[in-house]
Amino acid sequence: MINKIKSGLLFIILIGFVYSLVLLFKNNDSSSFNRLIINVDSSFLDKTFIENFVSKEISSDSQNINYNELENKFSSISHVEGVAIYKDLIGNLNIGISQYDPIARIISGKLSGNYINNEGHIFPISSRYSKRVILLHLNDEFSKDKKMISSEFGKDLLEMINYINNDKFFSKIISEIEINSNKNIVIHPQFSKQKIIFGYPDDLEEKFEKINLFYNKIVPAKGWNTYKTVNVKFKNQIICDKS
Repeated sequence: MINKIKSGLLFIILIGFVYSLVLLFKNNDSSSFNRLIINVDSSFLDKTFIENFVSKEISSDSQNINYNELENKFSSISHVEGVAIYKDLIGNLNIGISQYDPIARIISGKLSGNYINNEGHIFPISSRYSKRVILLHLNDEFSKDKKMISSEFGKDLLEMINYINNDKFFSKIISEIEINSNKNIVIHPQFSKQKIIFGYPDDLEEKFEKINLFYNKIVPAKGWNTYKTVNVKFKNQIICDKS
């Protein structure tokens, strides 16, 4: 038992020693590096972009690398969520970058040309990368802030988008969401012509269950484009209108 405790303590001390060395290298060793090691998912910023970015800021034989300044420059890129830069024990420069993952794209209103992530953070689209996500028609009520979600409606809307994206069926059939001035939501399906009147983004389970019922029961019996509108905003009702 005593030996196990001693072994555990030695392991903790060793980990602390290695971590201290990493910090020491990061904070005090600003000399040249051997090799550039990049850890990033290939979305907005890929390895080639990062390599070119680093080459503009520092050269491999640079004698003065300011790690904090380099981190700040990466952090200023709109698509970067987090960054860690350090020089390891064998002299390699390590760069790890996490990027915002879009769940919807705004295509109208003052915020047109931006993505939203699952926490409501807004960031611009890019010519280097695009992702198939829900298209969002926003009215001008939403102002560009660090978070789109500054109101209860915004939080409820974000919850609705996440609900759709996390569902295998709805993530395939729903292509656009439109929000009018009264905060009523209209869903535009991808494979049919009708509009789905959703209303306020609440009672998600009940409303989406009615949409599911429409596509699995009514559509097989009546056809895909028989109805122009499907209203699920009212309690315990599905109102299908041909006009």
